[in-house]
Amino acid sequence: MLSGFYVNAQTNQEEFSSKWNTMKGYTVEILEAMPDDKLDFKPVDDVMSFREMVMHIAGANIMMANNFLREGEAGVDLEKEDMSKAELKEAVEKSFDFVAETVASLTDAELAEEVEVFGGNKITRRQVENLIDTHGIHHRGNLIVYLRLNGIEPPAFRAW
Repeated sequence: MLSGFYVNAQTNQEEFSSKWNTMKGYTVEILEAMPDDKLDFKPVDDVMSFREMVMHIAGANIMMANNFLREGEAGVDLEKEDMSKAELKEAVEKSFDFVAETVASLTDAELAEEVEVFGGNKITRRQVENLIDTHGIHHRGNLIVYLRLNGIEPPAFRAW
């Protein structure tokens, strides 16, 4: 018997794009749930703040797309460390759009090509899409914990 997850699992680029756009909206909703005066919240000193985590998601989207898919310009200044919530939202949206546009520009043959990623591992560009997606999932989970630690109900989860 197939679970609902497998019935809705990604099997092509159109499905990836649909899921990716959902994750863009979900990430923005998580960001918008945190009050401005809590953007620098961190549960312990040696972890990223909420603001830094959001910037990390945006930056990693751009870096991995540039390094492992196809180089391009995302139009985001990731050097600015004190972004307002509006600037963070714009950076997140642009980073997700950049990945979506980069992925859409690749042919099936290019998606099947292997590229070297972290630690010298070789994976296909299609697998890189999942690497970028999984990285964001991991850190959205962190952000949800940060919201809950501040007594904030996070947006409801959705995956597609």
